[in-house]
Amino acid sequence: MQDDVIASAVREFGTPCYLYDEALIRRNAARFGALDYPSRSVHFASMANNNPELLRLVHGLGLGIFVNSVRHLKLALDCGFGPEEIIYTSTGVRRSDLEFIADLGVHVNLDSVGQLRLFGEIAPGRSCGIRLNIDENSLGNVFIGAESRIGVLETEIPEVLEIAARYDLKLIGTHVYLGTNIVSLDTMIAGVERTLQLSNHFADLAYVDLGGGFPVPEEGVPEFDYPEYNRRITDLFTRYSAERGREIRLVLEPGRAMFGDTAVFCTEVLDVKDRPDRRLACVDASASLMPRSLFYGEFNAVDVLGRAGDPVEDKPTDVVGSTTYSRDFLAKGAKLPAAKVGDVLVFRNTGSYGYSMMTQFLGQDAPTEVLVAADGTARVIRERGGARP
Repeated sequence: MQDDVIASAVREFGTPCYLYDEALIRRNAARFGALDYPSRSVHFASMANNNPELLRLVHGLGLGIFVNSVRHLKLALDCGFGPEEIIYTSTGVRRSDLEFIADLGVHVNLDSVGQLRLFGEIAPGRSCGIRLNIDENSLGNVFIGAESRIGVLETEIPEVLEIAARYDLKLIGTHVYLGTNIVSLDTMIAGVERTLQLSNHFADLAYVDLGGGFPVPEEGVPEFDYPEYNRRITDLFTRYSAERGREIRLVLEPGRAMFGDTAVFCTEVLDVKDRPDRRLACVDASASLMPRSLFYGEFNAVDVLGRAGDPVEDKPTDVVGSTTYSRDFLAKGAKLPAAKVGDVLVFRNTGSYGYSMMTQFLGQDAPTEVLVAADGTARVIRERGGARP
């Protein structure tokens, strides 16, 4: 998003605010829609961004939706998604919620032996998927492998099959989540191959759901090779379908990769403090409104709006919120021009897990959310202090 567009939006709508670029959203959706493998579906993961206007945009672009709560399920229905366009996957789902999901006809992936048994009691004779915990964990993350709390282990598959037979359930799909921000294509494909191996246990298999994990371009992060991914995943699923004697549908659930690089977060400098080794720029926001640092200890790249050509200050800048919380940092050690009161700071790659992860404990109003169309026109898609679906 160009600085003049950001500046215009800030003048009109104030700060703090999230600004989304519709052209980039459409580009990202088209990237997944352009995969050569013909039997595929793409479902946006609503946890990454739950703005109703953006969900309606995604729906209009032909994507389905993936949810992990009944609250987001109801939101998806309100935004125009039909039950057949929704995938529900979670852990520890209560009986009443499973009954609601079954009555709607929303497709569900079950996370455990116990959850599969419960679904069988509620909806015998129905179809569902099973979430797998694969043992290929080159990344050493918490999403798969021995440390993961999610999915059924390979050793539990015989019990899964026994329960399915007892309740006449058709296990038509497998579901995995290989990790987040996976930049290594070889690592991702290794996880896919292991998933397909375990999927051979299921005679009625119709789809394999690979979740998300695609990275967002950031400084110092290698760019993900989507064309090569297209080639390799198409070849892999084409061969696997031939082995199974029928076309197996590929399901993807991109979250962060759909909106991550399509938005910026803007906040105004209210005060500046000099310290011997750094400067402190206090802004009209807080880490609770852009909470990546609170959850992950990571910071988004930041610039001073309209100051790209200015020399960088000789000491780093910490960006802090306008609260008394001692850990309220939006950036640490940023290399910036000397920030002044009234400057606007622009944080990049904030479209996913930004607004949707906000907390309320610091008492600040939720920022405005603004969508910038391809022609540069901008409109509010959630007012300041607006409800958080």
